[in-house]
Amino acid sequence: MFRIAIKTAGAAILATCLFAGAAWADEVTGSGTLVMKDKFNSQTEWGSGLTLPRAGRITRVMDGTYGFAIRDAKGEVVADFLDPQQAVGMKLAAGNYVLDPYVCTRHRHHHVEVTAEY
Repeated sequence: MFRIAIKTAGAAILATCLFAGAAWADEVTGSGTLVMKDKFNSQTEWGSGLTLPRAGRITRVMDGTYGFAIRDAKGEVVADFLDPQQAVGMKLAAGNYVLDPYVCTRHRHHHVEVTAEY
């Protein structure tokens, strides 16, 4: 009986620690926008990027209709997605990332917004 009480108390403490750790998780959101101007043979890119102070994972993607790429601080593509929702759950190392939305031949202005938890 005493062992069961200790195991139950230990499980409760472990569950509390895990829950408390999850409650302390922070989120960051980054964005990227690309506008192609075929008439002038130019493009404009802007966005806030995505900065993770610690390793994290993507929890939400909005927009990015035609997909998007994630580039690291060196400019190397670390991932690209044709279906933006495939990015949800992807783990990323701590660092700064640029989000590049893809555009199609008809719609030349696209935006993507990515939220990550760390």
